[in-house]
Amino acid sequence: MAFTIVSQGTFTQPATAVNQVIPLPSGVDYFKTYNYTQMATTQTTGRNVIGEWFGGGISAVNDGISWVKANSANTLTASTFATLGSTGFTYVTVAPSPQAALTGTTITAANPAVASVTNTYSNGDQVIIYNAVGMEQISGMTFTISSVSGSAFTLLGLNASGFSAGATSFLVRKVTSSPVGLITPVAPSYLYVTAVTQAAQAQVTTSQQHGLVVGQKIEFTIPSSFGMVQLINFNQPGSKPPIVVSIVDTYNFTINVNTTNYTAFAFPASSGSPTTQLFATLAPAGQSATFNPITNVTTGYNFTTVPFRSNIFIPYMLVPSGAQNPGGSASDVIVWQAYKMETGTINAPVPS
Repeated sequence: MAFTIVSQGTFTQPATAVNQVIPLPSGVDYFKTYNYTQMATTQTTGRNVIGEWFGGGISAVNDGISWVKANSANTLTASTFATLGSTGFTYVTVAPSPQAALTGTTITAANPAVASVTNTYSNGDQVIIYNAVGMEQISGMTFTISSVSGSAFTLLGLNASGFSAGATSFLVRKVTSSPVGLITPVAPSYLYVTAVTQAAQAQVTTSQQHGLVVGQKIEFTIPSSFGMVQLINFNQPGSKPPIVVSIVDTYNFTINVNTTNYTAFAFPASSGSPTTQLFATLAPAGQSATFNPITNVTTGYNFTTVPFRSNIFIPYMLVPSGAQNPGGSASDVIVWQAYKMETGTINAPVPS
């Protein structure tokens, strides 16, 4: 069974480690990672130093072989990522496509809203909810879901406690998957806004995990039926877009706009939504940065975390970060190699 290296490379994790996506234009039958940083250390807790993935259905999604250093020693032990309770490789060969619609029974008018529907979804999946009877004001919106069970999921980005009633039925379709809740670099070109506070630095809530970073400029589109039209860029001083000043959590962030005296933001009634079904949204509008021509240094924005990447080459390997995962943790240097069979397949090799 002869393999040939078709691609290889390295990456260094930033101070806050992130999942890595490795484009593999030639496909792959075998994939391997080496954590060069942890190879040279003896940690008090065992670390993954080598990861292996086998194609042909041998390695399951989010799995593979994990070689781990024993605590405070250089001894290696092998197991699967799943057995160790960690996360392994995910090889993505096709673009995500919407699944068939499921019929749900209720969506609660609560904070956060909970949708009841028999499903096989996972935490972090993106779904579109529509035909929500009694809650038409959210029909057509995309949500990131959490606390998923076989009968329900939570919409952390939706505070529906101010709605007059919950939904009595709805349809839902999963449009993208997020393996075991991992967030890949595929991000939406716009986000649905579900709440904006009246404050010196307004806090904004989105229906999906936003993926924004401090220093990013954004542009709001807010129909009059939602109130707070003052936040539309055209109504801002000099028509300048608001800037993200802090990240509260994955669904909430604050902006440099004082909305204390703005009209309150609120969803319209469900009864008016079928004929006036518009949504409050935000979209990227650049970065807030200052260039010093003397020092030739740009400050005010971290350009290594530019969000809103809307496309990615397929196939690719998702390499998750973490001390026990193949992507490693902060400042780890990871070397990766992708192999293909010279003849035959990994399940049916042909002697070369």
